[in-house]
Amino acid sequence: VEVKKMRPPLVFDAQLRLKSERDISRGVFIDLPKREVRVRKWGGGTVVLPLTEKATECILARVREGGKLAMAVVWIGASRRNSVMKLYVALVFRREVAPMEVKRLLVVDFNALHNGLSWAVVEERRIVTKGILRPNVSKIAHMQKVASKLDSVCAKKDKACDGAMAAKSRMWRLLRSWEDEAAKKLVHLALQYRAAVIVDVPEDSSVRALKEGGYSPERKALLNFGRLRKRLKGLAEWHGIPYLEERLYSTRCPHCGTKMEEQKSRRVKCTACGFETHRDEVPFHWAIKRFSELTAFFLHHHGVSHGEAGDPTHKLHGQRR
Repeated sequence: VEVKKMRPPLVFDAQLRLKSERDISRGVFIDLPKREVRVRKWGGGTVVLPLTEKATECILARVREGGKLAMAVVWIGASRRNSVMKLYVALVFRREVAPMEVKRLLVVDFNALHNGLSWAVVEERRIVTKGILRPNVSKIAHMQKVASKLDSVCAKKDKACDGAMAAKSRMWRLLRSWEDEAAKKLVHLALQYRAAVIVDVPEDSSVRALKEGGYSPERKALLNFGRLRKRLKGLAEWHGIPYLEERLYSTRCPHCGTKMEEQKSRRVKCTACGFETHRDEVPFHWAIKRFSELTAFFLHHHGVSHGEAGDPTHKLHGQRR
């Protein structure tokens, strides 16, 4: 099918059949017993897509957690593996959750992912526990390097294009899998310690400058943490965990406010008061300093919230050629 113009996603009302519920003619009908999804086109006709076991388990998990199907989003997009256009369907579930009573803060410092995703659970006067989550940097960098080489061959000789696309697809699948696991681990920590999530995300301009500058080409994929950010926010909201994106200093001393000097191995030191730590841990100390202020923010926003899950990693899709 020739797609002359890409259109924005369409939102449909949707119905989920778990057993033998009557079909009430919604725009998208998910029939679990038959393992299929029906997309009803305006003006007549129906597109039927198979429902995979993975997608079925994802749907059942949302239902077990008390979620209700709210809508379906349908769009046409190109596959990462090749130039084939596909029809995608994303299901959005919602549920009401009582926000957690905040006892601690889980601070997550987003950075170039080859440095790892640093996190710490903090209380008013101390770091309770901390750690770093790391993707398989060497494997991702190797895949990006292979894809870049194949891209250059493709541009000159119109060859190796499929290989380049396949290499990129493998790389993004590996990165997405790690992102999903990282988000789940962080949410588990927040639930375990009754902690609100505070995310320190670098400004878009600084990330853009890195991408456009002399940053190592095989590591540029590790600067793309937008999906992980959205995944973490969505999971936190689904479980009633308060979530806030807040800029926390990484180069100013949390004790006296002086700009700190860079040392070896990404460590920083304050020349005024002598405070020294790893650069990625400076935001943790700022969170401790601002603990009362940040926890007060969540107290003022206390109330029943609506968790929403529309996991893009479990899209249903039908292939169109």
